[in-house]
Amino acid sequence: CGSPLELKFLRLFEKHGIAVDKQVGVAPDPGAPNISVADFVVHGTKKAIYIDGAAFHRGDRLRRDRVIREKLKSGAMGWEVLVFGRRDLDDPAGVIGKVKSR
Repeated sequence: CGSPLELKFLRLFEKHGIAVDKQVGVAPDPGAPNISVADFVVHGTKKAIYIDGAAFHRGDRLRRDRVIREKLKSGAMGWEVLVFGRRDLDDPAGVIGKVKSR
């Protein structure tokens, strides 16, 4: 994992039996180049998970990330994009519910 926060989410997923691939390049369309690296992808799905630490996601970086994530959602690959931050760890059941939905 790339950060202590990502490790906490990984441990939460593992505790609940959710298999994830770590640091996965993602593209909006089949055969297109990757436009981002998701922190996690739920194994066997098109569910990309990003863990956002407040220190790194402000201003231009925040706007860039929103554009990238919208492209992933609207692309032909049909990514479902989930974004979690530190505060989400206060509601682990909510996190797990969102990851397991669909």
